[in-house]
Amino acid sequence: MIMQQKMIITDLDRSLLKNDKTISEYTKNIFEKCRKNGFVVIFATARPIRSVINYMDTIKPNGVIYHNGAIITVNGKIISQYGISPLKTKDIIKNIENEYSEATISVEINDVMYTNFIPPDNSVYIKTDFNKLPEFNADKIILGTISLEKIKKLEKYVPQDLYLEINDGKYGFIVNKNASKWLGIIELSKYFGIELEHTIAFGDDINDLTMIKNSGKGICMKNGLDEVKLVADEICEDNENDGIAKWIEENILKNGQNCI
Repeated sequence: MIMQQKMIITDLDRSLLKNDKTISEYTKNIFEKCRKNGFVVIFATARPIRSVINYMDTIKPNGVIYHNGAIITVNGKIISQYGISPLKTKDIIKNIENEYSEATISVEINDVMYTNFIPPDNSVYIKTDFNKLPEFNADKIILGTISLEKIKKLEKYVPQDLYLEINDGKYGFIVNKNASKWLGIIELSKYFGIELEHTIAFGDDINDLTMIKNSGKGICMKNGLDEVKLVADEICEDNENDGIAKWIEENILKNGQNCI
């Protein structure tokens, strides 16, 4: 039995999830054992709330970091939310449209996606010209279609209290500077009373880099980016081969072994 309470944080896409967006029965069972051994389990994802619901009953995380940290929940209740004001949202969108009219733009507000195009992946959305967005803070602005070079040039339109980050090698995310997976981990570690040295994080992409670098132990997927592997303590098997669950079983659960 593992006595010291610890926290396991996992990214979803290309990390915990297989390429078909499923979670294997093996991984489900490993995380059930983690909970029984006193681990706090956290999802840390760029996804919105609506697209994580299907995985909540499978893994039963204690908390979730959504939109790369713009929303943080514990047991389904929002404890923190860091957004972009309606005025700044409109100004950013206007500047982007003036410079690159071909850019696809999406805005996440209150778990609804407002977009100027028809998403190809059956996403639930409201098509709009952005002139009549709800007067609430946006959780995230997403940029696509244009090249990464063009997306990076749009950073000049991002106010100092926000930042632009590349995700999945093809999208630009604009979020509040208080929103990141690592900052979310710091907040949740305080909430649960767990020292940061007793955290372990799994991920694969640029938005996972700081949490993998700074957590008590950071593990990059074999299928992860080279930049993330460089800061990781270890590399685990890829997402298609249950890399996270296998690493946990071998390094934490097997014979009561304690790695952090």
